[in-house]
Amino acid sequence: MEQLFNALKAEILDERHAAVAEMASLARENPAVTQQIITALRESDMSGRWYLGRALLKTGPAVIPILISEAEKETDSAVLKYYGAVLASFGKASVTPLLSLFSSENAAARGMAGAALEKIGEPALDSLLEAAKSENQTVKICAGIVLMKLGVYNY
Repeated sequence: MEQLFNALKAEILDERHAAVAEMASLARENPAVTQQIITALRESDMSGRWYLGRALLKTGPAVIPILISEAEKETDSAVLKYYGAVLASFGKASVTPLLSLFSSENAAARGMAGAALEKIGEPALDSLLEAAKSENQTVKICAGIVLMKLGVYNY
């Protein structure tokens, strides 16, 4: 994996893209590779994070529960931004897992979940409307904020 991570710094763009594709292929075959990609993303610079996020995205929706679990523990908003971008890219498949973060003790993870749900937009509306009726006040407030950002004020 170290060789693939180093290839993300190659001067030739095709080499970087090939490394991303190879990482995603390996991660689909072995979920432990997904964890290695996430660890590298945490430690990387902005450019590296972008490519590692692409590798996670290309791995497919199987990364959703892993990223949700990692987001629960993550406090670095720069890292959470990439988790959120990947999760939002999966659209409807990420809605329920992202909503589960609204009950997290981790405020940064709740914020990331809200931003990702906002990016998902319309496919998340019904679930957000339901979450806005939650007895959990934190969930209710988080859902309400996202709904307002989506222009929904009557719920």
